[in-house]
Amino acid sequence: MSKRSLPWADLTGPIYSPRELKPRKPYVIYTCWAMVVLLLVGGILTRFKIALVFGALYTLTLLTKKDVAVTQRGLEIFYQMKITTNYNFWPWEEINAIVVEDRNHPDLIALHFGRGNASKRFFFTRKDTQEILILAREKNPSIPVRSATDNPRGFSRKRI
Repeated sequence: MSKRSLPWADLTGPIYSPRELKPRKPYVIYTCWAMVVLLLVGGILTRFKIALVFGALYTLTLLTKKDVAVTQRGLEIFYQMKITTNYNFWPWEEINAIVVEDRNHPDLIALHFGRGNASKRFFFTRKDTQEILILAREKNPSIPVRSATDNPRGFSRKRI
């Protein structure tokens, strides 16, 4: 896969990259590739040709690389595949909520960014979380920052 330059590579301000909460273990990756081989071989040797399509799509999924950054411009997500790239950009002006979720992890805190009816969750270090919240207040003072444990309307967390 050719490494393309990230859209935020030329920025001079701070760039905060999220961390993975649970990185994939090597055996999971090997199992996924074995599944790809099974789907492709099954699509060739059986009458179920749809398995070839699923095998190809699963291969593209495994080859996709996702880069995320919180920058001076906003939330930026860049997907790289063999056949295409996709760039999602959420400027600070369009982000309408940030929810901070502390899951009692020693190092990481989850930040949920809201834009319209969509939401993205990423895990940042505690230090980066504080700096991101300061940056968000500077760029858009009207962004409400809430804690996931807040219960502003008195709704119960119980399932009905």
